[in-house]
Amino acid sequence: MGDYQTIKVEQKGEVVTVTLNRPKLNLFNDQMMEELIQVWHSLRTNRDARFVILTGAGDHFSAGVDLSEIGNSEFSPEAARRQQLAGHELMRSLESLEQITVAALRGAVVGAGMAVAQACDFRIMTEDAYYLVPETLIGTYYTWGCTPRLVRLVGPSKAMEIVMTCDPVPAQEAFRLNLANKVVANDALMQSTHEFVSKIAAKSPTCIRITKKIVLGASMEGFGNLFAVEAELMQSVVYTGETLEGIGAFLEKRKPDYGK
Repeated sequence: MGDYQTIKVEQKGEVVTVTLNRPKLNLFNDQMMEELIQVWHSLRTNRDARFVILTGAGDHFSAGVDLSEIGNSEFSPEAARRQQLAGHELMRSLESLEQITVAALRGAVVGAGMAVAQACDFRIMTEDAYYLVPETLIGTYYTWGCTPRLVRLVGPSKAMEIVMTCDPVPAQEAFRLNLANKVVANDALMQSTHEFVSKIAAKSPTCIRITKKIVLGASMEGFGNLFAVEAELMQSVVYTGETLEGIGAFLEKRKPDYGK
């Protein structure tokens, strides 16, 4: 299914498996985002696919955005604005798929990795998997419309804690917080994911599709207003210089100086 450089796409029967494939941490870059958007768009006309499993090659789902590709002077406020628009399209086109989407997560599920996991209908994590939102540490915030999605899942106060402290959320804690539907043994991730899909596949296809649309419609109220302004908000953040300072400090392995 297509010739991609940063992902692998395989269809077996009703199930399409999309694997992030930028070893060893499956870091997101512009090309990966573009290729994922292409896949989501192609699935809209794929009448044979009822399910999408999103996973990562190797020991980690994704450690987030590849900062080495944006940690330079070329990452201008306007570039940040455009990246936000691409991120919104990545998230919305995944979230609005008619197929049932399941994120199969192991190891690090960080930043952009956590973002796309949130946009899936279900999340299955291994015992050693963990979420992390490091954005405020590097001079940005949880973008791509992810902060309201996180509020929807865990509530306002816990969402602020996760974003503001940058503390990891281990799999069992994620399950308690409604960030995971199941936690499974490290060596049973894909088997457990396929078993989960099989349970849903045995039910009425039309009723499953309608249920997804009703649930999304009930939970997305108010998101559109935030999407309309977030690209400009991110542009304004980069104008402050804090984003380039944060990214530079991360790449140089030093503490950022935000000049209180």
